[in-house]
Amino acid sequence: MKNWLKITAALVIGAFIFTACETEVTLSVPGDTTINLGDNFDPKDGVSVDGADLEDVLVLWNPAWNNELVNHYVATYSVDGETAQRNVYVSSALLAGIYAVVDEIDGDETLTYSMTVAQSSVEFNKLLISNFLGFPSLQGQAIVEGTTVTVPKFTPPGWEPAESIEATGTYNGATKRLLTFSYTIVELFEGSEVITTGTATLTKQ
Repeated sequence: MKNWLKITAALVIGAFIFTACETEVTLSVPGDTTINLGDNFDPKDGVSVDGADLEDVLVLWNPAWNNELVNHYVATYSVDGETAQRNVYVSSALLAGIYAVVDEIDGDETLTYSMTVAQSSVEFNKLLISNFLGFPSLQGQAIVEGTTVTVPKFTPPGWEPAESIEATGTYNGATKRLLTFSYTIVELFEGSEVITTGTATLTKQ
């Protein structure tokens, strides 16, 4: 009987010591962050962890991290079963500027003009383009996401509902420059639909 009591007491004391030695892990990460193209970014900067070492915190990115591609990135942090997430936005702001344009209209002619590109004050990846494709007073809105630049189909003010402009573009995140826009313009002349396609090549001034 005495031996049984000794064994029971030892088990209780051991369980108490084990419980007392357990350390709760607390992981804290900064809030949403916006950086410019090419900016250095340490995902662990500002991260704090209690009950574990910071070097043990694993960071996974979705999509894969690239500071030369405009995108919305999600960083997932994990350590000892604890997880946290953080939104990191790489902005298109450094693509803004004045561009000289050489516009090669398919099967027709080559035009030259300039376009002024500004960053949206609301969305991290939206560019506002004045004199878009050489149309005076026309503003195009381009969305930059990953490797692509898209000007969704739209009908400019004062145009017929069946008329539209749309374009896709390219850019270089390392040099912070827009490169090209390939476009399709649909217009009506005397009731007939006329489709114009071409490629505008941009040189940042």
